[in-house]
Amino acid sequence: MRFEIEGEVGVVMMIDEDMEMLKHFRERLSIDSFELEKECCEQAIVYDDVGIWVAEVKARAKTAKEHVSFVESDLSSKIRKDPKSYDLPEKPTVGAVISAVKINPEYLQAFKDYVEADKLANESSTLLESVGQRKSGIRDLVRLYIHNYYQREDKISSEQWQQDEKAIVAMRNRRATEEENLTEDNVVEEE
Repeated sequence: MRFEIEGEVGVVMMIDEDMEMLKHFRERLSIDSFELEKECCEQAIVYDDVGIWVAEVKARAKTAKEHVSFVESDLSSKIRKDPKSYDLPEKPTVGAVISAVKINPEYLQAFKDYVEADKLANESSTLLESVGQRKSGIRDLVRLYIHNYYQREDKISSEQWQQDEKAIVAMRNRRATEEENLTEDNVVEEE
């Protein structure tokens, strides 16, 4: 999108390039569990890269929003100066001026550009949150590695896990019962 202010032409956003960047950063979200050291070292860099890009995208969205306001004001002024050029009576009402602004192709394009920029800004914010989640994922994988999760040759089935859990609960119950009996025996001996 391009806009012109007092003879200067500026570029508000680069949607196609940003969509490529969004795709690129999304690809960087995956974690190679066999390269945890590398992933840990690169996490801060990924977060910084995404953070800088997100800030730029949000700034362009704000600029696009301001551009909508500029176009609206500029058109309103032009319409008031020459209402006949916009098929309005010589002294148009405020509502007629607003309506003429809202249906003007320049305003509609500026608004469309703003909506696209805002959508991209929202998607980029979600991406930044995902990068934060990536950090948690790396931390969890490191914990699993530390506890030898990946070195286990005898992966336990869920059925075996439930049996082992029941055995542990039964052992705890027996121990609690034995402790109660010992306490009762001690009370009887003291009397």
